[in-house]
Amino acid sequence: MQKSLQFKKILVVEDDEMNFIYLSQIFKIAKIDIMRAKTGYEALEMVKHFKDIALVLMDIQLPDIDGYETTRKIRKINSTIPIIAQTAARNINNAELAKSAGCTDIIVKPFRMEELMAKMKIYLT
Repeated sequence: MQKSLQFKKILVVEDDEMNFIYLSQIFKIAKIDIMRAKTGYEALEMVKHFKDIALVLMDIQLPDIDGYETTRKIRKINSTIPIIAQTAARNINNAELAKSAGCTDIIVKPFRMEELMAKMKIYLT
C-alpha cells in the first residue's frame, strides 16, 4: 500500500457490523487508522472533536439521520473534508443526492479494496 495513505485517520460512519468488519480489515491491511460512528449524530460529534480526521466514509442508510443529512451537517462544521458516500443502491439518483448533499464522491457496495483505495488516494494525496 502506498505510504501516502498510511497513518491517515478515517472516520467510518457505518451501523452494519458486517460492513464495518469488512472495512476495518481493508484499513488494517492498508495501515490506515480508523474511527467508527454508528449513527449520524455520533459522526457529527466526532467531526467536531477530532480535527485530524482526513476523510469520512459515509454510509447512506443510518438508524437516526441519513447519510445525506449527516453530510449536510458535517459541511457546516468542515467544508473541505472529503466525504465518500457508500451506498448499496445502484442508481443515478443516489449519486446526484450524495453530490447535492455535499459528498465529494460515491462508491457502490459491494466494492473491492482496490476500488476504495483508488478513490481515497484521489483525496488524500
